[in-house]
Amino acid sequence: MRVLNLAMATNPPNAPRFVLVDDTATFRGLLKDALQRRFQPAELLDFGDGRAALAACLAAPPDLLIADLYLRDMDGRDLVRELRQRGIATRVVMLTAHPEARLPAELVSLGVAGFVDKNSPLEQIDRAVQCVLDGGMFFSATVPPPVPSSLASEPPLPRLGAEALSGREQEVVRLVARGLVSKEVAEQLGLSTRTVEKHRARILAKLGLHDVPTLVRWCLRNGLG
Repeated sequence: MRVLNLAMATNPPNAPRFVLVDDTATFRGLLKDALQRRFQPAELLDFGDGRAALAACLAAPPDLLIADLYLRDMDGRDLVRELRQRGIATRVVMLTAHPEARLPAELVSLGVAGFVDKNSPLEQIDRAVQCVLDGGMFFSATVPPPVPSSLASEPPLPRLGAEALSGREQEVVRLVARGLVSKEVAEQLGLSTRTVEKHRARILAKLGLHDVPTLVRWCLRNGLG
């Protein structure tokens, strides 16, 4: 009974539930320890990959998701999109070691309430978590100034046309160009998510491209949008 009382005293009333996902094990461990000391959550699940974190959030939505923006197996933005599409309103703090000028506005549009540069002290993440738990928004990162539109240059598109892709690859790329994530593409085409991701990687390799926005431009130019 004494042990039970001590355990109960550890967590304050209405203690929040957290899910933490970051594929850098050392950073994740340090942050997990800091969060446990500061917030004494009722539960803090931590994961090294996005899909496991997504499954945990779908099974039992936490009060707060703290996620790295660039995970090995998926983009943090896709993780948030999937939650929102399922009607899950979990509040989100996003972390990144590579902040970009466009990110704050993009994340706000996805319903992310906090954004912190991972190069900042851990105390900055602490402040973001507290602010977001209190219902506020917290964006703290040193981002480069946006490039003036008159100076911005888009990467050149490959000269290859739609015939460079197989029929199945064209089906996949049409849906990707419409903004569907891999799981949605898989559902549309009756494929596994892993198969769709292999198609996406093969398409980018064939065309010599490195990002989806440029792929979308190529699709529009070639009538696949």
